[in-house]
Amino acid sequence: MADKLKHPFSGLSGSYVPHFTSSMVMTVPFMLAVSWLSYTESEYSFRQENYRLEIAFILTALITLGWLMSMVVGITFDLFPITHNSKAYTHTHSNQYLLINIIGQLLIIGGIFTNDLQLMLEMATVGLVLLCWGVVTIAWPSWKLHLSAMSNGINCGNIALIPALLIPGSALVILACWIFRQNTGFLDFGFSFNVVVMMGTIALSLILAHFNRRLSWGLVKFTDFRPVVAIYLVLALIHCFSVLMYERGQVTENLANVTQSLPFLWAFISTRPMKMLRYAIGKDAKPHSTLIGSAQWYFLVAGVMALIPNFDEGKFTNISYVTLIFSTAMLSIWGSGVYLHRDHLHQSIHNRSKLYKLLTFNVIGVASLFMIGFKVTIFGDNSDLVYFFMRNFALLSMMGYMVIILFKDLILSMDTWHRMPMHYERYIS
Repeated sequence: MADKLKHPFSGLSGSYVPHFTSSMVMTVPFMLAVSWLSYTESEYSFRQENYRLEIAFILTALITLGWLMSMVVGITFDLFPITHNSKAYTHTHSNQYLLINIIGQLLIIGGIFTNDLQLMLEMATVGLVLLCWGVVTIAWPSWKLHLSAMSNGINCGNIALIPALLIPGSALVILACWIFRQNTGFLDFGFSFNVVVMMGTIALSLILAHFNRRLSWGLVKFTDFRPVVAIYLVLALIHCFSVLMYERGQVTENLANVTQSLPFLWAFISTRPMKMLRYAIGKDAKPHSTLIGSAQWYFLVAGVMALIPNFDEGKFTNISYVTLIFSTAMLSIWGSGVYLHRDHLHQSIHNRSKLYKLLTFNVIGVASLFMIGFKVTIFGDNSDLVYFFMRNFALLSMMGYMVIILFKDLILSMDTWHRMPMHYERYIS
């Protein structure tokens, strides 16, 4: 083991840069597409009541399997070969995924701009196939990574199961639900599977990896890591099936809401947030990613929002799903990506930016979602308009600010970049 620590495989170190750059670039056309849906009229624009679930499904997949997944895959390709001392991934895998992912996103976004319903649906289908194909291509090397780690006695081998099984499997489920969307409840099932199962599990794993592995805070015992994620997955799957049964009139809405809240609340409680706070705040506060720390607490926010009844369904298909994506999922993935890059710069964790501006934009956005969804009329008849501008301002500011951060750190940075990220050995302890 000592030998492996001295000479880990690092042939793919730095491969995250094109993936992060892709994520940065593709965020821009995504924001343009959302603006197009907001301000134009078509059969499927936000101004219409028709096809609201279909558009929510497409946009969410564009986020989770598109530009946000690019960062997840970039982290995987950069860090896993080092921590597992393995050559399972190659530059061919990296470049293949990158090309397929970008083309898939462009097809979906292009379809949205056509203002032609049938053409949009067809282009969305082809785009989703490509996005799913992209993540399926990393399944086999990830599985080999897992087997290699297990055979070499490296205790982080289970983490490779997420890109090996969870993400590709989830992508195929999401695609199947879209193709068979005419069946009652399938679209709702796929939507919930995408957000709660896939993105919720990724976010939970990144939170655990940051506080347990990278910072060695010991929030969760290593032996409890897999059970924590497994229980979350079980609760998330129960919710997905409850959504399907609710759409078919087999269970009540209250039961569906409760099952939606349970995995979020479990993710929050199981990661021991109070212990995290004791380390994170006060005069003896330890440095950490504030984005990832906030992502942990947004699990609680999403869980509580899922329990509040009578929200305005005309505004959001599911308000707690939207909250989870734009808070917990984004913050945990962005936080992990930025932290990894600054590890490669060997920047002291005591001198890293807290990114409070990004968190402020995020709070404004989540507050607007809450007030729109739950019909809080602080501004009287103008409330909807004010919240609409709050939401758009927060979304554009948050994503634009992240683009600036990535552009500055990846393109304009004058810091010395190191092939081996600092403290990589903590991931394999």
